[in-house]
Amino acid sequence: MKNAALLLLTFFFVQLAYSQCPIIPRPQEYSQIDVKIPLDDQLTLDSNSMSFSTWEYLKSNLKQQTGIELVHDAENPYVQFGESPRLQVQGGPIPISHHYQISFNSNERKVYFETEESAFHAVNSMLQLIQKDGLKFYFQGSEVSDSPGFEWRGLHLDVSRHFYTVDEVKRFIDLMALYKFNTFHWHLTDDQGWRIEIKKYPKLADIGAFRDSTMMGHYSDEPRVFDTKKYGGFYTQDQIKEVIKYAADRFVNVVPEIELPGHSRAALAAYPELSCTGEQKGVPGTWGVFDDIYCAKQETIDFMKDVLAEVVELFPSQYIHVGGDEAPKTRWKKCPDCQKVIADNDLHDEHELQSYFIGQIDEFLTGKGKKLIGWDEILEGGLSPNAAVMSWRGMKGGIEAAKQKHEVVMTPTTYCYFDYYQSGHPSEPIAIGGFLPLEKVYRFNPVPKELNEDEQRYILGGQANLWTEYIASMEHLEYMTYPRALALAQTVWCRKKPSYDSFLSDFLTYQEDYLTRNKVNFARSIHQPILEITRKKNGINVHFKGVEENYHYTVSTKEIGGYSMNGGQAMGVEDTLFFERCYSGDKVKEIRTSVLDDSGGNSLVDRFLLHACLGAEIEMVTQPHPKYNNNGSLNLVDGVKGTQPWKGSQWLGFDTSYVEFIVDLGEVQDINLVNLGFLNQNGSWIYLPKLATIQVSKKSKWFLRKKYKHGIESEDCNITVGKKGRYVRVSIRAMDLIPIGMDGGGNTPWTFIDEIMIN
Repeated sequence: MKNAALLLLTFFFVQLAYSQCPIIPRPQEYSQIDVKIPLDDQLTLDSNSMSFSTWEYLKSNLKQQTGIELVHDAENPYVQFGESPRLQVQGGPIPISHHYQISFNSNERKVYFETEESAFHAVNSMLQLIQKDGLKFYFQGSEVSDSPGFEWRGLHLDVSRHFYTVDEVKRFIDLMALYKFNTFHWHLTDDQGWRIEIKKYPKLADIGAFRDSTMMGHYSDEPRVFDTKKYGGFYTQDQIKEVIKYAADRFVNVVPEIELPGHSRAALAAYPELSCTGEQKGVPGTWGVFDDIYCAKQETIDFMKDVLAEVVELFPSQYIHVGGDEAPKTRWKKCPDCQKVIADNDLHDEHELQSYFIGQIDEFLTGKGKKLIGWDEILEGGLSPNAAVMSWRGMKGGIEAAKQKHEVVMTPTTYCYFDYYQSGHPSEPIAIGGFLPLEKVYRFNPVPKELNEDEQRYILGGQANLWTEYIASMEHLEYMTYPRALALAQTVWCRKKPSYDSFLSDFLTYQEDYLTRNKVNFARSIHQPILEITRKKNGINVHFKGVEENYHYTVSTKEIGGYSMNGGQAMGVEDTLFFERCYSGDKVKEIRTSVLDDSGGNSLVDRFLLHACLGAEIEMVTQPHPKYNNNGSLNLVDGVKGTQPWKGSQWLGFDTSYVEFIVDLGEVQDINLVNLGFLNQNGSWIYLPKLATIQVSKKSKWFLRKKYKHGIESEDCNITVGKKGRYVRVSIRAMDLIPIGMDGGGNTPWTFIDEIMIN
């Protein structure tokens, strides 16, 4: 009884600790006080208590969000704002952790801080404590004690694929600052555009910053369509300085990225002599990875040093990002200059040549007092102790780097690529692919369990990336970034992150209004109902999950090949449907569900195909890639066929040349035909596999020697079997490597599977 009481008490305090909070990222310690502190048309503070830039920031944001004027009053300020008195030792404050405190109650309105940076954080928290009651604003009574959990809290912006003006970049930084991000990773160069003025090489801006056409639609569309208007732009060095100063006033560090040795077509358009062939080619208007990269000869290395010498002078950042990813070695293998560098330096192959190239740049940057950081490919061939790694191909590269005592920023595609779809709803704008809903972003933890306590010290933090092939406007950019950036902000700030449900409650209660006040075009995808499918004996349960309660859905059925149709049946949002397996020979039963909003408008239509292995248990001998593993093996037997344009939520994706899984039908039955669905999107390196093989077994997984093989020539593959069995083993063989000259040449192809149906 005593233990039960203690458990209830603990539960009570846990709930109290995670009561609703208007501040995101949530402070390390927060308690809400049941008092509303009224705000008039003016808010008085002592302007001498903070830096001029922070004062101007608060004044501007307060006016924009509420219409309230910030006024200087040193004698009787409404809010007392000052350095923490407990740290006044030996004549001045000691910056320890960028800690700040807020105490707003019936008796006092005080804000204390340790550093100018923590004063700025306190200002942003104070702005979020402003709520509205009718026409009047007020401070929510609160006690806050807070400091950041990670050193690197980043957002990345690719301005090469699509160019953003100085004002738009400032807007991006402004929104970062609201949520205490402190690192702006500025991706300034790529194949499709060079965006920074380099005085020693003027053609980089004159030629490399502009392309003659831009691909419209998706890369995988056939035929491709192009906008033939000249497109581009670049930032002068004065504009770069302006952005850096603007960011510094908001305590955001700007980390530039100058790509090498790959993603360099824009630079090679300006200076073709730096390529392996010397051939003059324009700045491409298509996306993807190109074989033409910087030649590894000394002239190119000297060129890169000249470029970086100007970059180092512009950017105060300790880190300079050099890319290092996706650099095909096709040209290097045939280039006499590259082969000579390999021979002269006793290198093993072209991969060691890339390590040599980056090592030369690393040595140069180290000599300038900077640290090189690059994508995790730079680990191949070894790194100098000074270099840092940004792990994007999952967490593995970051784990390896931390074990080698390199600083690491975690930014895995699985959780941090905000150019991916955030819902499967038809209204979602076109994206590169992939599936990254808000809840999945929230699950991100930058510190892998595989690292011990000493190795964890090398994890600087995390970052989300905005690649802009399909993001051509500021409105679209904000849509893709928010609210997912809030989930990331919580992850890289909080030492102990509250539950997703707690975060979602805070977001819906406070932050949607806050984003609206700041005129952010944020995505409202979480308000769209989503399918929640679970296995059930002999079928599946289907539930429409969403944060709203004002929608319902209708259900209608028909038999494909027949003519029967049941009329619409209205269902409430709380209802769960059971769809049973269908054993109707060659006929497949189709069920359509339509989700309707309050006004009766159709917002979502789903089509379910009921077949003999609907909801069946599947043993995945080959595991899907984490990035394309939504709902696990159930995705293969959930009755939902993948649609075009493809979205990552509907498919299982494999980056291996062999895939195997075993389907358990639950009982022995006739297996006449096995249907497999594949995706063929070569522009995304997704290819049809070469061969599918079926084996069956009745009572155990000792499969018959008889194999049913079928070459795969289309996305819909039917394999005739004609045997009884309970277990079905499916083996899929893809190309070992994509042939050179095709999209992704030299890499392992992706295999995407969406549904297996057995009749």
